[in-house]
Amino acid sequence: MESTINQREAIQLLKEGKNIEEYTVTFNDEKIEALNVMLLRKNNVEVPEDLIYYDDDSIDYSDDPDITDEDFETGRLDWNLTINLPLDEEIKEWIKKENIDINRLAYRLIKDFYETMKNVKNNEAI
Repeated sequence: MESTINQREAIQLLKEGKNIEEYTVTFNDEKIEALNVMLLRKNNVEVPEDLIYYDDDSIDYSDDPDITDEDFETGRLDWNLTINLPLDEEIKEWIKKENIDINRLAYRLIKDFYETMKNVKNNEAI
């Protein structure tokens, strides 16, 4: 026979090292800190998104290294940009037909635009 417990009871049992597979976890309106959500999910308990909260003040960032320009220059880190770009059907067909790498195209367009704007600004200073 399966017993029902709420999220607070489930978290407590898990922190005590107990198994909660025999329980059905029900949720009330009580918010759940993100670290406890991970504990629940690790034990196959899905948590409603609206109950999750993040206590940024309790997160220890001390062992997170600072990100520097060198990280990007050396390729250790990359900037990734995701955009939603609605295109006309005709343009979509052209991209597909010409087998255009849209990521590379966007990169070149942005880089070329940046270089152009830099040159325009430098020319204005003269």
